[in-house]
Amino acid sequence: MAVITGTLAINAAFLQEIKEDNRQVRELIEKVASTCRRTSREGLQTRILADQLNALRDQLAMHFTLEDAYGYFEDAIVDAPRLSGEAQRLHSQHDTLFREICDLVDLAEGLLYQERRVVQFASVAAHFFAFQARFERHERGENELILAAFDDDIGVGD
Repeated sequence: MAVITGTLAINAAFLQEIKEDNRQVRELIEKVASTCRRTSREGLQTRILADQLNALRDQLAMHFTLEDAYGYFEDAIVDAPRLSGEAQRLHSQHDTLFREICDLVDLAEGLLYQERRVVQFASVAAHFFAFQARFERHERGENELILAAFDDDIGVGD
């Protein structure tokens, strides 16, 4: 079933998949944040952190793929060219954010396997919290873009 509003068509099943993906990403980010806030820095915490970051990396790969497939970086702004620059900027952040999460996984695994003695748990946690802030700004920007495109599509004037 597709809901059609002007030029924007949304497949309900696909929308549900994106909604579920967003929920999973939020849950994983909160789990990693919780692990990073724990005071115990024993090997178990490092293993948990590495596993959680691996899961988050994999989920973010799916997340960015779904967003690209959903097409709001192209389709949702066809009738709103004023949004194209912002859409391109947000879309280009996917690669940067994904590389950041991959680097975090490498740091956590280096810490876990003691490949990098210089890297401490607190340093990995600090890198994660910086990533989390950038990712959340990115997500807010995407939401604002979608709302602006939707407003243009259906009109919000009096």
